[in-house]
Amino acid sequence: MIKSIKLTNWKTHDNTKIEFQKGTNVIVGLMGAGKSSMMDAMSFALFGTFPALEHRRYKVEDIIMNRPSRKSTAGVELELVLGSDTYTITRTIGRSKKAEAKIEKNGQYLQTQSERVNEEIESILKINYEVFSRAIYAEQNRLDYFLELRKGERKKQIDEMLGLDRFALAEENATSLINALKSYIQEDEKLIESADLKSMQDRSEALRKEQKEEKAKAEELSKAAKSLREELLLMKQEYQKMKEQSDAKAALSKDIASIESRLSTLSSQLEKIKLPENTKQELESEGSKIAEELRSADKEIESLLTKEKEAIKKRSTVDAQLRQCISDAEKESKIKNEIGKSDLEEIKSSINSKDSEVKAAVSGLADSRSRLAEAQKWLDELRKHESNCPICERPLSKELKKRLLEERDSLIKKLKEEISANEQKVTSTEKELSALNAKFNEINALIAKLASYKGSSEKAKILRAEMVSAEAHVAELEKAAEAIKPKRDALAEKSEKNRSEIEAINRADSIKSEIESSKKALDEANSRISKIKVTDKELEELRENYNAKNAEYAKTNAELKASSEASSKLQLQLEEIIKSIARLNEIEQKVSERRRISAEIMRFKNALIDTEAQLRTRLVSSINELLEQLWIGLYPYGDYSSIALRAYPDDYSLEAAVTIDGEQTWVQVDGVSSGGERSIACLALRIAMSMVIVPNLKWLILDEPTHNLDAQGIAKMIEVFSNSLPSIVEQIFVITHDDALKQVHNARIYEFSRDKSINEPTKIDTG
Repeated sequence: MIKSIKLTNWKTHDNTKIEFQKGTNVIVGLMGAGKSSMMDAMSFALFGTFPALEHRRYKVEDIIMNRPSRKSTAGVELELVLGSDTYTITRTIGRSKKAEAKIEKNGQYLQTQSERVNEEIESILKINYEVFSRAIYAEQNRLDYFLELRKGERKKQIDEMLGLDRFALAEENATSLINALKSYIQEDEKLIESADLKSMQDRSEALRKEQKEEKAKAEELSKAAKSLREELLLMKQEYQKMKEQSDAKAALSKDIASIESRLSTLSSQLEKIKLPENTKQELESEGSKIAEELRSADKEIESLLTKEKEAIKKRSTVDAQLRQCISDAEKESKIKNEIGKSDLEEIKSSINSKDSEVKAAVSGLADSRSRLAEAQKWLDELRKHESNCPICERPLSKELKKRLLEERDSLIKKLKEEISANEQKVTSTEKELSALNAKFNEINALIAKLASYKGSSEKAKILRAEMVSAEAHVAELEKAAEAIKPKRDALAEKSEKNRSEIEAINRADSIKSEIESSKKALDEANSRISKIKVTDKELEELRENYNAKNAEYAKTNAELKASSEASSKLQLQLEEIIKSIARLNEIEQKVSERRRISAEIMRFKNALIDTEAQLRTRLVSSINELLEQLWIGLYPYGDYSSIALRAYPDDYSLEAAVTIDGEQTWVQVDGVSSGGERSIACLALRIAMSMVIVPNLKWLILDEPTHNLDAQGIAKMIEVFSNSLPSIVEQIFVITHDDALKQVHNARIYEFSRDKSINEPTKIDTG
């Protein structure tokens, strides 16, 4: 049972909590008091939606309280008791955030996400929102929902509620599958008919025979090719051996010609060599003596040249010193001339005089500036005072003040001129003093420099004498070296002649030795070439035989390749035909299998149809049993003795039993009944369907069920809610504006009220 519900900022409910009971719960109130809102909240708590929201008559933002103050969130909490377990479902919505949900079982969390919470509730209650909204919850003015549907749609929705839609879907799927299999079978049979299986089998045998013959031919050609390849290998080896011998013979012939040519050249060279009269030993002894004399002459020349270099170096040093002394003497003379033009004492006296002038001018300048400041200060004070003297404070006339101001202005002007003149004088005098100091320092520097050039002329005379001596020594050494050179050149010429004669003897000995070795090599080459018996004719004949055999081998290989390719092509054709035959056999098997499966599916479909019909009959029978009980209690008149739900192939019809001319006839409620009769019939159908479809819950929610009922009909309804219905339905919720329903026996009454003129929240009084 639903134990309680709590609403927070839910439309007109700011903070509402209601405890429910088993049996009948009557919610009474005027329009707009918040009755239907509570039922919507109950549906939302269970499934996250309600009919008006599902059909988009509401938006989520419309649920959140907007008056008397705008709230940002709204929430609902539902407590549910099933067996010994208590479930608490909480859902929260916001204007600017995603909806939140959670479900607890006996205080322990089960799920905390909206979709998971929905799945958990559907698993617990064994129903979904569609069943709840059609079988349990009769929305306001929607009691006759099923009568309003079109014929086909009514059949579909009632079948869905009864759980029969799964049979219809299975039947449709079975029919689709049977049709698909039938289409596949027809296509496969056409393919089998179009293919000539006997012709394909005959072609297969012919290809096997042809391939066997081609394969035998290829084997013969392969053997022939192998034999030819072995012959070619032997011929190639023999040819290579003969070719190597022929090449060796040609190389030896070339070597013999080269050796003979070299012998001729060597003999000619030997004849041209002119040998000396002396022996090599005598020439070598004489050469040693000449070499010793030549070394002695070279050593003496080298010693003289070393001394000459030292003398030249000394001469250069004396020359450099002499040049420096001459330069210093010239500088000394120039400095003396410069110093002689200036009087140092006179410059010093001028410096002292100018320095005194600068000091006097600076002192006068300071005094003038002090007097100027004093005069300016007195003038400023005089201008500030209107009629008194700023010093003695005695009264001043305008004429006196004017005269004093003019005198002071004149004095200030004069002092400024003095200051300007003194500043110019100080500047010019300081420049003159600076020039005198620079001149004085320059002369002192020249005097200091003159000391370093002292004695340069005397030193230059000494160095000139040393220079004459050095030049004479260099000339003497050059003359001594020149005297030795003729003797040294004669020894060098004699040594070169000795070396040439020894070299001629060595060259002749070398040629004689090479002639001997060349003769030996020539004899050896002639011996080796005489042993080689291969001729060019024999080699050419062997090459021609090899080429002919190779051409035969190439032809055999080409025939073998063509035969192998033909055999492979035949094999491919054979394999393709075998595959085609196999495919046809496979298709025939598929056709047989699909016929078998199609028959099985047809049997299954027929079983579904039979089962669906039996189940529909049983469910409709159960509904009609309840309808008969409910109708007796609900309908206050005798013109319609009972009502029943009739199932037809394409529709369901709610019909009432009426007696015409003494015979009972069934007529459609929708066609002959009044509004009140229609409402009672629909109410009875709702209750019966709810109890049959959801037997585990036994809930019923009715929103304004008295619509279109007269007083007698309402009285009958009160009697049913009080007596018979609670024994069938475990928990009933009735939402109504009709105070008459407060009379329901053992019902808990909840009176909803609200002052809409001041946007007051919903108030609840529990009776």
